[in-house]
Amino acid sequence: MRYFYIGLGVLILLLLLLFLIFCLRRKWAEKKVCRMSTEEKSGKLCEALSVFGFCYNGCDDTVSSRMYCWQRQMGYCRFFDEAAPSMNMVFECEPVYFSYNKKRYLIEFWKGQYGCTTGAEIGIYVHRGYSSLPPEKLFYECASDEERLPMRFVLYRDGEVILRRSCIHWWLTGFVVGMFSRCSQLRMEIGIGFPDRQMCQAFYEGLRRNGYGPRDIRVEQTWVYFSFDNPKSSQPGLYSRRTLRRINRRNRRNCRRYLRLTRPFCSTLDRISYLALCFPLLYRTIIRMGVRCTPKKLCRCRKRHEKWRKRG
Repeated sequence: MRYFYIGLGVLILLLLLLFLIFCLRRKWAEKKVCRMSTEEKSGKLCEALSVFGFCYNGCDDTVSSRMYCWQRQMGYCRFFDEAAPSMNMVFECEPVYFSYNKKRYLIEFWKGQYGCTTGAEIGIYVHRGYSSLPPEKLFYECASDEERLPMRFVLYRDGEVILRRSCIHWWLTGFVVGMFSRCSQLRMEIGIGFPDRQMCQAFYEGLRRNGYGPRDIRVEQTWVYFSFDNPKSSQPGLYSRRTLRRINRRNRRNCRRYLRLTRPFCSTLDRISYLALCFPLLYRTIIRMGVRCTPKKLCRCRKRHEKWRKRG
């Protein structure tokens, strides 16, 4: 019995020592983040995010995609939307298919929860060459520099603006780190400019085929404006609603954990810099925001797309 109490005492001492080390490490991390300059923290964060194709925007404390990231070599297909929940992404999407200048285009819109972030995206993809397959079964390439379009969107959460984006891009994105949102809470106000009226009209007709009425769309010269609130097209159905709710519960739990652990700081830059020093595992989870795949999985994803397409 004496050895039991000795062992219990040693265990308690070890736990107290670990707790003391943890508290000292947190204090050290807080002081180090406070001593670092904004440029140093921003540089380190952008370097870490660049591996995943993203960058930090100090002007509004958000994260967005780079112009020349590795995702641009991947292309896109419907299967990626179907498989997104396996990477903790629960979103609504609105793919718009149309043809122009002997090419088949896909301009897709997303809004929802991307792991520990709330965000939105607009992507432009092109299928070159003839194919008898329906547009949703095709594999699209990312738009080239000549095929990029001026785009803008404003993302609202429960009626309040949480981010704005405007740029000539092929993949316009924005993510608010640590914010949890259900898809029903989000609304995108979108505007896209086209090089001529023919392409503008083709996109307009694509929206009409999705179910948008004339009152839902505003056309000004070669710009098209509309609101993406409740999606008109069918949503990916590979995962059940019960599974999606379970994934979102985990996302909400991770967001709360992120905010609780980084409580000494307010800005995303300071919070993530603090995580990198004190909680490296959670830090790696955060910086993988919005990543559907990695370059090593590109060939595997294409093969899965072929199986998914044949399955129908």
